[in-house]
Amino acid sequence: MAEIFLLILLGFVALLWHSASKSKEQAFAIAKRECAKQNLQLLDQTVVLDEARVRRDDTGWPTLWRRYRFDYTETGDARNQGLLLLNGTRLVRIDLGSEQTIIH
Repeated sequence: MAEIFLLILLGFVALLWHSASKSKEQAFAIAKRECAKQNLQLLDQTVVLDEARVRRDDTGWPTLWRRYRFDYTETGDARNQGLLLLNGTRLVRIDLGSEQTIIH
């Protein structure tokens, strides 16, 4: 009985790890694409998970919301911070500063 529980637990951990990995890859691709569209340079070629929590979506079901942050520059002189919010795998919002918030 303990072996079955351990296998289920390991499977659940592997599923969470895979989901987190795919989500980070997707967040990086979105940040890179959005920076290219806005003629910005994505710095460090990475995104960082800032927050992850379970919240209800529009239908009332609990889903995993992840907020990632990344650094970009407009001119090469100043470092700015952007945020993007994913609901599961769906992009909800990108924030590139005060006037460049994009809500999907």
